[in-house]
Amino acid sequence: MASKALRGSLQAVLNRLKVFDLKNVRFRKQSDSRVYVKTPTAPTAIPLTEIIVKLPYLFPRGVAQSLEDYKVFSNNADKIQYDLLSTLPFFPEAKDGKRAEIVRTKIDEDDNFINEFFIQPANVTEPSKLKHLIFIHGYGAGLGFFLKNFENIQLKDNSWCIHAIDLPGFGFSSRTKFPFKYPEDDVSKVQTWFHERLKIWFEKRDLLKNPGNNMVVAHSLGAYLMALYKRNNPLHFKKLIMCSPAGMCNSTVVKKQPPWWYAALWDMNLSPFSLVRNSGWLGSKLTSGWSYRRFRSLHSKIQFENLHLYSYAIFNRPGCGEYLLAFALRCGGDPRVSLEATLFNDVVNKWDSDSEWVWLYGDRDWMDVKGGRRISQKINEIFPGKSSVEVIPNAGHHLYFDNISCFNAILEKEMTKL
Repeated sequence: MASKALRGSLQAVLNRLKVFDLKNVRFRKQSDSRVYVKTPTAPTAIPLTEIIVKLPYLFPRGVAQSLEDYKVFSNNADKIQYDLLSTLPFFPEAKDGKRAEIVRTKIDEDDNFINEFFIQPANVTEPSKLKHLIFIHGYGAGLGFFLKNFENIQLKDNSWCIHAIDLPGFGFSSRTKFPFKYPEDDVSKVQTWFHERLKIWFEKRDLLKNPGNNMVVAHSLGAYLMALYKRNNPLHFKKLIMCSPAGMCNSTVVKKQPPWWYAALWDMNLSPFSLVRNSGWLGSKLTSGWSYRRFRSLHSKIQFENLHLYSYAIFNRPGCGEYLLAFALRCGGDPRVSLEATLFNDVVNKWDSDSEWVWLYGDRDWMDVKGGRRISQKINEIFPGKSSVEVIPNAGHHLYFDNISCFNAILEKEMTKL
C-alpha cells in the first residue's frame, strides 16, 4: 500500500512537470514574469515551500524532451559541443575570413587535456605576428557560453586569433578525480593545481614566445584564478580583462541570507550539478530551470536549443574543477579571503609595471564594482594609466551575454590598444 501511494505521489509530480514544453516557454508573453529573467542575484537557495508552489514553472523543459537529451548525451556527449559550435558561420568550414577548430592539448602523462576552441584568420601569412585573445569562463561554465562573442568579434585586419578554453576539470576538458577536499586542504594547493595545468597549456600552444601579444578575458571565478596566475607568471600576458570577477572583496551589495542547510551543502561541495548528475533522464529538465532563463533572449531558436543541451552536457559530466568554489568563496559569493586584501595589498612589489588591467561589471551585477574601483585606483596610484573600470549597461553578472554588442565593442577597443 505504501509503495503504491509513493508511486501515485511521484506520478502526480511528474504530471505537474509535464505542463510546459519548449514552445510554451519560448513564446510566452512578456506579462508572464515567471519564466523571464529578473535582476541577477548572488547564489542562494529558494525556500522549499516556494519550490513546491512554483514547481511547474521552475523546470520548463518537457519530460519527453529531457529523456531524448539523456539519450543524446549518453550516446555521444562530444557531439553536443560540436553541434553548438557548428551554429557559427565559420565552423566547421571557413567563412567570412575566419576558420576554427577544436583543439585538445595534453597536459600530463595520464592523457588529461584542456579543451579549446581556436579561431584564426582564414589566411595567415605570418603566424608569429598574430595577437592572441584568450577567453576564460567562470564557475560551472564552459567555452560555449561565449558563443555570441565568437560570432561577432572582428579579428582586426587578420592580426588576431581567439583561444577559448575550458579550465581544467570544467566543460569538455578532461575530468579527473579532484585531489583536494575542503577544509582539510589549503586553497594555495588548489590554485597551484589549476595554474600548473594552465602554464603547460600556454607553453604547448606557443603563447609564451611573444607574451606581450596576449590578452586574457576572464569571467567570475575564472578571473579570480587568472589574477592569481598573473601574480606568479607576470609576463605570460600583458592585459587582463576582469569580467565581474569573483573573490575580490566582501560585497556591499545587499543579499538574501542563505538558509543554514544551503550553507552546509556549499561547504560540502554539493552543488546543483550534483543533483543533475544523479537525476538520470530528468537532468536536462532540471538544467532548464537555469538555461531557459539565461538564454531566452536569443533570437535563434537553434542556438537556444543547442546552448541548453550544451549546459546540460557540461553540468552532467563528472564533478572536478567546480570543487574550487568552496575553497575560494563562502556561501553567498563573498571570498573566504579577499584578493583586495592579499593579492592587491602591495601593488608596487607584486605587479609588473607593464601589465594592464580592465575591470568590467554589469550595471545590475551582484559582484561589487566598488571593490574593482578601489583596486584599480590603487594600481593607478603606482602605475598611472594601467587600470580602468567600465560598467556595461543592461547587464548583470553574465555581462558578456547580457549585452553582447557593448561587451564586444569594449574587447575590440582593448585589442586595438594592445
